Amino acid sequence: MKKIILSAFILILLVYFLPFGFTLSEEREDNPAKEHTVSRVEKSNSSQEKFEQIASKEVKSSENSSDVSEQQENTAEAPIQIAVSVGGAVREMDLETYVAGVTAAEMPASFPEEALKAQAIAARTFAQSRRISGGDDVHPDADVCDDYTHCAAYLDLETQAEEQWGSEAEEWKQKIEEAVRQTSGQIVTYGGEPITAVFHAACGSETESAADVWGADVPYLVSVDSTGDDACPDYTSSVTFGAEEFRQIMLRKYEDINLTGMPETWFTDFTRTDAGNVLRCTVGGVHAKGTTLRSLLGLRSTNFTVSTTETSITFETTGYGHAVGMSQYGAKAMAEQGSTCNEILTHYYTGTEISEITE
Repeated sequence: MKKIILSAFILILLVYFLPFGFTLSEEREDNPAKEHTVSRVEKSNSSQEKFEQIASKEVKSSENSSDVSEQQENTAEAPIQIAVSVGGAVREMDLETYVAGVTAAEMPASFPEEALKAQAIAARTFAQSRRISGGDDVHPDADVCDDYTHCAAYLDLETQAEEQWGSEAEEWKQKIEEAVRQTSGQIVTYGGEPITAVFHAACGSETESAADVWGADVPYLVSVDSTGDDACPDYTSSVTFGAEEFRQIMLRKYEDINLTGMPETWFTDFTRTDAGNVLRCTVGGVHAKGTTLRSLLGLRSTNFTVSTTETSITFETTGYGHAVGMSQYGAKAMAEQGSTCNEILTHYYTGTEISEITE
């Protein structure tokens, strides 16, 4: 009787517990990673809670990372748009299209590749600075305009390239577009913000500081050495005015000016910057800024000297432009000597770095 009972008990064990053991073994073989993960966690309620919290955070972090990556990808796919006043009419265009147009209009396409890349980055930086600040009162409906005396010149490469370069249009267009493509999204920043990347054609042996030219102390727009500027056409030039012609021009600006007597007595007390440009002088008894005289008389720069006769006044100028920021012919010389576009830009814009557009 005992044997029968024992045999029945063994049979029950085989029927009910053997399949469970097989299933458990099979599950472990199918999910070795699961077992490995759990084995690294201390088996207590407290440890299990911590593990679940960490796992939850990792999942959320992974999900957020995916979202960020997707957002970044979408941002990269959607070109930044900019509003440009061209001939007085506002046009919406891709930022990179605008940069190519400015580079083509502002710098000779024959310049070295690194100089063109530096120009493209400077143009993009200026545009980005204006875009995020919302433009200004001159063109309230546009971020920038095509007036080089206010923003920057612009050339539509799709419609004006042949007019600009003739038979070399396709070659130069491709060269400009390649310089823009290689620097896509790059801007010059100071303290993490895009700078006001002003530039000019050529200066003397040094660029000017913004403080001396515009009265604004800008840390990255200070005087630096510049070489190769004398390669600029008409690096030195002169303009002559008849005595009466000069008198009428000045009277429109300064009603109290006294331009009687001989022209040689009209100019006194010249004050120059360290870079050699005229900061101010006295003309006919009134104090005039060098920048004001340059504007009134259409001079190529404020780096000028004055000579007179009994009937005329001649201004001899050196350089071309306001002399602040990057010198384009200086950039050309640096590129020819092996400097990269980044080295050119960080030389002319003191204390800056090259960054990617983030908005």
